[in-house]
Amino acid sequence: MSLLEVEGLSARHGLLNAVREMSFSVADQQVVAIVGANGAGKTTLLRTIAGAHPAAGGTITFDGLDITRMPAHRRVREGIALVPEGRRLFSELTVEENLRVAGRRARPGPWNVGSVLDAFPMLTPLRDRRAANLSGGQQQVTAIARALMTNPRLLIVDEVSLGLSPTAVDTVYAGLGRLRDAGATLILVEQDLRRALSFAGHVLCVLEGRVVLAVPAGDLTREQVTEAYFGLQSSEPR
Repeated sequence: MSLLEVEGLSARHGLLNAVREMSFSVADQQVVAIVGANGAGKTTLLRTIAGAHPAAGGTITFDGLDITRMPAHRRVREGIALVPEGRRLFSELTVEENLRVAGRRARPGPWNVGSVLDAFPMLTPLRDRRAANLSGGQQQVTAIARALMTNPRLLIVDEVSLGLSPTAVDTVYAGLGRLRDAGATLILVEQDLRRALSFAGHVLCVLEGRVVLAVPAGDLTREQVTEAYFGLQSSEPR
């Protein structure tokens, strides 16, 4: 059975249908990259899965439990953690304080300050630095580490590399690679097609609120993703 099942999911912003009857599944320990142009509905989809945005229709099932109407804080307890676009760290707190705040109501599991710093060793010399004084890449790594402190079964990261330098992106993906290799279940929104295809095991391409391509990354070419990305093919999933 899949860890996450999304069936006919719809979500709106007022009269705008941002997510239109999307259906897909994510298996345990699978890494899924979601790609698509700005305004395709990617962020709304992630926020709806995490409980930060209400569903207008369809169902979300997590490990067999219908969580469609479950509030966000209960989804965290069930094991879903979202790293939102923009990071949203507590800017006046240090790196370690940001981690400890997230860990106060964590699920039981292996992640604590020590194990998180082991997974992201670049944060160790920064643990006493205020989040406001971090670079963009350091903030992104801290945001991912903070999400891990809740001991999630599903980690969702929105806009992994947006606004980061190439060196910072390499640093972020080095940490994500450690999580992937340890068997984490990940959903990533990524604008960089090369990164998405090389890192994830499965790719979803979203266009105008719909999934138009859903296949293993190894079966894809960049040209196929580009065609789906810009709506140059049939809207049926391949």
